[in-house]
Amino acid sequence: MKANGKAYASMVQAILEDVYDSAPWTLEQTLSDMSRADSNYYLAFEANGTAIGCLATSVIMDEVEITNLAVSKAYQHQGVASLLLKALLSQEGKFFLEVRESNQKARLLYEKHGFETYFIRKNYYQKPNEDALLMKREK
Repeated sequence: MKANGKAYASMVQAILEDVYDSAPWTLEQTLSDMSRADSNYYLAFEANGTAIGCLATSVIMDEVEITNLAVSKAYQHQGVASLLLKALLSQEGKFFLEVRESNQKARLLYEKHGFETYFIRKNYYQKPNEDALLMKREK
């Protein structure tokens, strides 16, 4: 387990609960995911030590899947998500993610950082039913 795992998981959970109407994972699920060897979490902090953004990935060989990118509502549109992405994308490898088709802000952010849509999963998301766009970036 990574140092301060439960404390960091609590910070991530607070961000997710702020961003989503219903957090996609419980604290226990977040802690379990953070404990996996193939999982990495990047956190952005405010000067006072408050976590304001998180980027979660799953890594298999040279492929990195972005599993979540979230920034607390009060800090959105200030470049936090771009900073997290830049930190990740400074590494070598192939990067993948999926995003709701209607999430225009996220799509624009990913496109700005070189991601391109390569496949559409029909009716992938529920509540509401929606297609998922699969995006990738290769160096």
